[in-house]
Amino acid sequence: MKTRMFWSMVGYTAVLGASLLTRHTAREAYRKTAGTAPPENPGRRDTRWREALAWGVASGALVGVARVVGHRLGDEARRRGERGRARKRLKG
Repeated sequence: MKTRMFWSMVGYTAVLGASLLTRHTAREAYRKTAGTAPPENPGRRDTRWREALAWGVASGALVGVARVVGHRLGDEARRRGERGRARKRLKG
């Protein structure tokens, strides 16, 4: 049970890291393409609809992809760890 918890934590850490890295990259890409920082609060009155929707769609899609990639990488690491443990049991 402890090993399963460890690999779950590895998976969640991968997801969190991928999400944070992607959000930072998305902000920098927005800053370079739009020439301004992304809207801090898209609900504010001084934020145009077009800017708010563009940032919401772009950041949401990128973070969603990063979460999927993080989950997949975490699950693959867990499977590899479990396979290695199973091989050791068979040999020993």
